[in-house]
Formats: sequence, C-alpha cells, structure tokens
Amino acid sequence: MSLFNRLTGGRETTLDSKSAILLACITMIAADGDIDDDEIAILRRIDGPRETPAWDNAVKAWKAHNLDECIALVAKFIERSHVNPLMANLIDIGMADGHLASREQQLLEAYMEALSPDQSRVEAYVEVIGEKNSVSTI
Repeated sequence: MSLFNRLTGGRETTLDSKSAILLACITMIAADGDIDDDEIAILRRIDGPRETPAWDNAVKAWKAHNLDECIALVAKFIERSHVNPLMANLIDIGMADGHLASREQQLLEAYMEALSPDQSRVEAYVEVIGEKNSVSTI
C-alpha cells in the first residue's frame, strides 16, 4: 500500500451483483450530465423506493473510481445471468429522453465490450426501447 492509499482508505472495492448493476446504472445516468425522473424511476425499479446497502455500495464505488474502473468493477462482480437484464436497463436509461446522446452510446459500447451480452438480445432491446421511448417525441 502506498503512502497516499492510506489517505483514501486504500481498500479494494468489493460489490455484490446488485451493487454492480446499480453502479452501471449510475454511470449511465451521469453520462449525459442530466438526471431526469424517468432515469430515477428505472433505478427505483431495480433497488426499490429507499436507499439500500446495495445502493450505498454502488454510490461509494462511483465516487471512489473513474469511469473505466467502474466498468471494470461491474464486469468483475456482476453475475452472468444479470448481464442481459442490465443491458436492457442501461439502454432504457440511455434512451429515456427519446434519444441516445453520444456519450451514452459510447458508454453502452464500453459495457457491451466489457460484459459480452447476447448481441441479438441487445439489438432487440434497442429496437423495443427505442420504439417505446419514441412516444415522448410525438
């Protein structure tokens, strides 16, 4: 442990799968610099109406690590069976306002590379969620 690690706590971050999912969602919400009610609603579907230990751990990790480190943490701690549902939620968050911002698209691509979800399912999620969220532009 270096001298400066002692100042920041110097402990390795450990997450459970739910905390990893929440961390990924937090990074996606923060990607465009704008937090809206639809994005928060998606978080609440995952974690419930109150803050939980999983939420606390996710926020703590988000504050302690840069974006690339957060992606690596998600990839390390998420259960494989949760990868495709996570991708659906990340796409839903990214497209909550009816369009996918450039930074959101880059982040989705980074998560796809790190998590290797089922490509055909991701394509289906994009199609369905894009159609669902296009109603907001009518």
